Amino acid sequence: MMKSIFKHTKLRIAAVMFCSVCFSAGAAMAQQDAPPPPPDAQQQGPPPNGPMKMNPDKRVQMMQRHLKLSDEQAAQLRTIFEEGQTKMEAVRANTSIAPPERRAQMEAMRQGMQEKIRGMLSPEQATKFDEMQAKMRERAKQRHMESQGDNGAPLPPGSPQQ
Repeated sequence: MMKSIFKHTKLRIAAVMFCSVCFSAGAAMAQQDAPPPPPDAQQQGPPPNGPMKMNPDKRVQMMQRHLKLSDEQAAQLRTIFEEGQTKMEAVRANTSIAPPERRAQMEAMRQGMQEKIRGMLSPEQATKFDEMQAKMRERAKQRHMESQGDNGAPLPPGSPQQ
């Protein structure tokens, strides 16, 4: 009789251990199939105000480096960029304007800013500025082309580039 009790107890312990192992293995497998954590903030796509936007100070520094601006020109440029940023943000935030009209207004503002910038530059600096703008447009066009599929629609995230 005592052997029978021990035999049943050993079977129960073995059954409990077997179930524990199976349960643990199932939980471990479920964790392996969990989706990966979200990428860090630097890899989550462009900032909300556009892919290559810089604050006015960084833009002035970049242009000062490339165009060899005087301190007076840098101050004028900072004012142009700050005013332009304020106006662009106001248009961007105005949801009562249809998106095509918003884009047209922002494009007109961008062109107006470029004219103001050209007006404060020397002829040599203006030529260099125009070259910089052309290169920037070409890079933007290339990024746009790379992001399009065969039918002109953007490729879904994670799909291979063609």
